[in-house]
Parts: sequence; structure tokens; C-alpha cells
Amino acid sequence: MKKNIAIVAGGNSSEYTISINSAKELRLVLNPEKYNVYTVLIQESKWTVIENNREFSINKNDFSFKLNDGIIHFDCILMAIHGTPGEDGKLQSYFDLVGIPYTSCSANISALTFNKFACKAFLKEFGTNTAKSLLLRKNEPFDIRDIQDKLNFPCFVKPNNSGSSFGISKVNDGEGLRTAIFNAFIEDDEVIIEEFVDGTEISCGLVKV
Repeated sequence: MKKNIAIVAGGNSSEYTISINSAKELRLVLNPEKYNVYTVLIQESKWTVIENNREFSINKNDFSFKLNDGIIHFDCILMAIHGTPGEDGKLQSYFDLVGIPYTSCSANISALTFNKFACKAFLKEFGTNTAKSLLLRKNEPFDIRDIQDKLNFPCFVKPNNSGSSFGISKVNDGEGLRTAIFNAFIEDDEVIIEEFVDGTEISCGLVKV
């Protein structure tokens, strides 16, 4: 019997279009002889499935939907949302409540790693070296000269809770720092400023079996 798979895409951030493209790629590689695959679009409170040019609303009580004369329940969630609510633990918490397994880390780990500054503070407790940084919050005053005194150039200015390089700037001097900060605040209410680290970036994917 084929399993029902939901590719969850969309989200509530600037990464919406990237997420939709990721979902399309995932759908291409899933074997239709083994799986019934549905793409679930999530944006704010609207959760829908588009199937055969028809739109079906998701029942948020159990993440099911009506199709023809039956109810579709999902065996697994493929998380394709970039940004909130797919990378910050919100959807993971929901799927834990309704009892559906998903392809990402847990809600707690998602929430921690999505917040760059909090994640750095957590890792420091284990002796992990991280780039020198500071955090700014929207509507709180900041002093460009004070930032320059604390951090060296070049530095990176980033939204603290975001991804896909939206709102990120590399700054080489104080002149561009203020503009970079305001650009980052467009994406998030918190901004992290980090000193540049010259090195090789390494990613390591982990799979729980």
C-alpha cells in the first residue's frame, strides 16, 4: 500500500519562492509507484493542497484533507519550508502534537539553530569557537561608533532569524554599516553583526535511521 507524503512548502518569509522551488524538485524525485505525493502550501493561516487544479483546505486538527469521497491522512511530512514556520520549530511542534513524523530536526533544535545569536551562545558553553558578534533589536538605539569599537572590519550584518542570504550584507567600513543594519531589519526584528572569519565552510548532513 502506497504511503501518503506531504511536501510542506511556502512559509511566511521572503524565502517563500525558494521554498516552492524546493518542493517542486522534491516532487520530481519521489517515486509515484511507492508514494502518493501532495504539496501542502502554508502561508499565514491558509493551509491548502492544490490537486488537479483544485484547492483543498487542510484540517488543522489532524493535518488531513477531504479528497473526493475520502479523507487523506499523511504518513510523513517532507519539510520544504525555508524560514518561518518550517525552520524555527513551529511546525515541528505542531506535527509532534498531531503525531506525524517529519524530515527535519526536532522543534527544540530548530528553534535554537534558527536564532543565530542564541545558537552561538549555546555552542560557546561547549568551548566552540565562534565569530565575535553583537545583537541589535529593532526600535532600540545603537551607536555606529560603539559597534566599530567592538568589532573589526570586514563584518557581516544579518537578520538574526532568517536564511537564504536575504538581508545579509558584507561591510568593509563604517560608512556602509548603518545602511546594512536597516536592510537587515527589513527581514527581522533582530540583527546580528559578526566579524569576518577567513576559512573554509564545511557542512555535514546528519540522518537519523
